[in-house]
Amino acid sequence: MTAATDFEVGAMIPGRELVVTPERVQWYGDGMHTAATGELRRAGRNIHTDVEYARQQGLTTAIADGMMSTAWISSILLKAFGRDYLERGELRTKYIKPTNVGITVKILGRIREREARPGGAVRFVLDVWTEDLAGVKLTDGDAVVEAHPAD
Repeated sequence: MTAATDFEVGAMIPGRELVVTPERVQWYGDGMHTAATGELRRAGRNIHTDVEYARQQGLTTAIADGMMSTAWISSILLKAFGRDYLERGELRTKYIKPTNVGITVKILGRIREREARPGGAVRFVLDVWTEDLAGVKLTDGDAVVEAHPAD
């Protein structure tokens, strides 16, 4: 396994693929409503959970909430950098195309910059994004992580 400080410029960090299922979208929506109110709540009818409602709003189908893409990107950063990402990481994303329910999404990241820091630490700047299987970018972003050598 590669240590977080061993990544070189141009390297891809380990990504993942997942299917954007209606259940995954519903769980996310329910979880957000529940967290906001402190009691179990269903998300209800919206562009994320109801295909017909989404079409009435001008979409082709239901779409994943944008923050889901951010969470998926965050998950690969956490896997690659662990505690360093949690303690010394930054992530910015923008949603450039809808993430339709039913598609498979790739979650990807590439090292753009690498800068040595005192004590063996390394500051990384990454390009991060999601795309569909045809390579169409859906979410775009960047991240910064200061990684420290393992003890």
